[in-house]
Order: sequence, then structure tokens, then C-alpha cells
Amino acid sequence: MFALCNPTLSYNSTSCWKPEGCANQNVGFDSVNDAIAIRSYGGNPNVNPFVSIFEPNNAVVSGGSLVLQMKYNPAQKKGFGSTVDSSNTMQYGQVTARIKTASVAKGVVSAFIIRNDQVGDEIDFEWVGKSPNQVQTNYYYHDIPDYNKKQYFDIGSDTSADFHDYTINWTPDAITWIVDGKALRTLSRKDTYDSASKVYKFPAAEGRVGLSIWDGGSAATPGTQNWAGFPTPWTNTTVYKMYVDSVSIQCPGGVTPPSSTAVTSVASTTATSSKATTTAIASTTSAASMTTAIAATSTTSATSTVETTFTPASPAGPSTLLDTNAPLTTSATTSTTTSNPATSTDPLATTAPTTITTTTTDPLAVTTTTSTTTSTTSTTSDKKCYVVYRTVQV
Repeated sequence: MFALCNPTLSYNSTSCWKPEGCANQNVGFDSVNDAIAIRSYGGNPNVNPFVSIFEPNNAVVSGGSLVLQMKYNPAQKKGFGSTVDSSNTMQYGQVTARIKTASVAKGVVSAFIIRNDQVGDEIDFEWVGKSPNQVQTNYYYHDIPDYNKKQYFDIGSDTSADFHDYTINWTPDAITWIVDGKALRTLSRKDTYDSASKVYKFPAAEGRVGLSIWDGGSAATPGTQNWAGFPTPWTNTTVYKMYVDSVSIQCPGGVTPPSSTAVTSVASTTATSSKATTTAIASTTSAASMTTAIAATSTTSATSTVETTFTPASPAGPSTLLDTNAPLTTSATTSTTTSNPATSTDPLATTAPTTITTTTTDPLAVTTTTSTTTSTTSTTSDKKCYVVYRTVQV
């Protein structure tokens, strides 16, 4: 699973599953299998559509909702939250999450995003506890920390008191952020052109849907604290909760694998029960028609402001591993020798170090480079192993 597992840091080159691609889904979180801990994931996104990527696992499926919890960590003197990612990936399409946020106290941050951790492209909704009636929209290209693109919208009610439908409609030409069927903001790719670098700084890399809760009020940087509100109120028994009633994903082109749950139309949801009543808007056959359907049923009306003070620590640096705009390069020939491989039946066990010697021959320069890496790896005899390197929980 890319962004959850890095083959270069794993036991061997087959330790990670490949990106699964998009699947039309409507996940209601009626089964505990809808979101499981990453250590239990068996590689089938149709069985487990969402995976909790942190240990300890503070995400549970309960009462027909996914509940993302944040609990106090006495050792760190701040909250330890939860992040759940979709097992399937997507590149363009539409995703709607029905969410009741955790904006009950300053410092508590709730988030709903599409992100590629390796390239650093992201599209997001965020909510901060100090402003419970507000939703924030933002996007990132290759992890460039430009926070001036953030826009705020007052939705007229407390986001922590009731469920609302938050939708990201993403096409190669535009991104539209939608709340309860009403378009709040549209970003056109043509407006992201940077003349200095001669590139469109528009999120385009294949990513995963992510849902998370984290402690912004106890962050290390003053900018993040001021943005989220601080200090976050804590006692040893405090638990903050973000609720996700459902997530629906519509892929571009409407291609549905036989074993997945079909979503045959772009839909809006009416908050009349604990599970949303779904009303079809238009049959969708392409990403462009999704945008047309939304535009035909939505009006844009909101006053936005731009934040200039939010300056959290920058995430991990960008990579061109999955960047479709990156130039092609000639691959070197690599051979790897492993000595004393460590194997354990306990996936969390501490095992003896493994020494890996890698010899790389550059076919262009006709040179050979040899490097030796020592690492500690735990594996099981019947499961793939994961190396989690997502940068969150600041």
C-alpha cells in the first residue's frame, strides 16, 4: 500500500501491496470490518475499505459510525489522535464524507482529505475547535507550505452538534468543495500556473481519502497553536471524538469492480436520520459530467478570508515517485544481498538487526556503488509487513 508502506524500507521488494486504484464505494460503517487496524489488514480493500494507521489504534466502529478518538498521552503531555485512510486509492472523482466534527474545544483539529504522502499533493477540509461553526478548505502541491490558499466558510451551525455532508469533487481541470450540496469554492487548474517554475501547482497525484483528529493546541509551533486555539483542555480521562457516518466514493468514469458496492449516481444527502437519505442528482459517466451535475444543482455563495499566520512544521519533503509530470529517467541495475534476516511470529516483536548490502551499477556512467544498510525488521510467515511513515500527529 503506497504511502502506508515503502518498499525501500521494508523487508523485501514484495512486502508492500501495489496501489489498489479507485473503486466506487458507499461505506456505512455498519461492520467492524469497514475500518480495522493496519496490523490486521489482509490486502483486500473490498473487505476492509478503511485502515487505521497508528498504534495505539484510537479508531473504532461503533453505533453505525466510524469514531476517531483523541486521548491524552501523559508522556508527551498532549493528545494522541487517530488517522484512518482508505484502502483504495483515487486520482480524480468525487468523495463525500458525512461528518460530525470534534470541534468541542479549542485546539482539537478534525480533518477530511485526499492526500499522496510521497508526492505531497493534498486537498482538504479542516475544522478547528475554536471555531465550531466554520469549515476551512485548502490544497497543497508537492508539500509546498503556502498557507495563503486556505479559505474559511461559516456554515451557520455547530459542526460538532450535527452531521453534515462534505464533498470534494476533483477533476483534471478543477476542484470544488461542497457542503450539504452547496458549492463553497472552486479552484481551476488554469489559475494555479506558476510562471517562475512554468508548472501548474495543482494537486494531481493519485492519493488516499484520509480522516483524522489531532491536537493542534499542543503543537510545537506557535503558528499551529494560534490557528487551532490553545491550550487544548486536557485531563487524564478526556477523550475527544470525531464521528463519520458514511463515506461515498465515485470514481471518474464510474468503473466499478464486481466485488465492490456500486454507486451509480452523483448524490446529495439530506440529514433526516442517523443514516443519510440519498437523492440522485445525475447519472455520472466521467469526471467532467460530475462537475456539470454539481454545478447545475449548486450555487456558490460565501465570503472567504485568507489565513496568513498558520505556520506548522513542514511535512516530509516531496518526492517524484508517483508524479506523472516527472521526466523519465534510466534505471540503474541493483543487486541486494541480505545476511542474518530477522524473522518473528510477533509483528511487534523486537528482533535482531538485518544487514543489507546493495550494489548499484549505473548503465550510463558505467560505475558501481556499494552501500550497506543495517535495519531491524519484524515479519510474519503469512502476512505482508508495513512501514508507516506518514507525517501527522504534530
